[in-house]
Amino acid sequence: MNRFFRFFRRRSIVYLAIAWALIAVVPASQAESAAHLEKHTRKIEKRLTKYSTGAFLQVDLRDNTEALGSLGELSDTTFLLTSSDNNRKMTISYADVTQVKKGKEYIGEGSEPTHHMPHLVPILIGVVAAGAAVALMETKPF
Repeated sequence: MNRFFRFFRRRSIVYLAIAWALIAVVPASQAESAAHLEKHTRKIEKRLTKYSTGAFLQVDLRDNTEALGSLGELSDTTFLLTSSDNNRKMTISYADVTQVKKGKEYIGEGSEPTHHMPHLVPILIGVVAAGAAVALMETKPF
């Protein structure tokens, strides 16, 4: 009977040591994840500052939902997004965002992409005019 108790006493000490080791590791892993979350928050904030106000964005959130809308004001910890579904203004924390993507739609003045079409038209007109002049010179006998 004495052997029986010694066997369980040794085993319980091992289990107790494993439990204490796991308890000691948990706060360290939480501190690391808090640092990771802070870094991710700064990354999202930096990414949002690259977009102009009124830009159409697709925002993926930590709760596996998606928000589509135009970007509003940015603050230190949150930003404003006007929903494209119901035109409601939502305040979203940077920590709640997993990913930000530029949407394909454009809402508001200044949010549309820049096109260099005005520069291309005069160039094309000049090329056509030069081609026509060369063609006339070639076909016209001297």
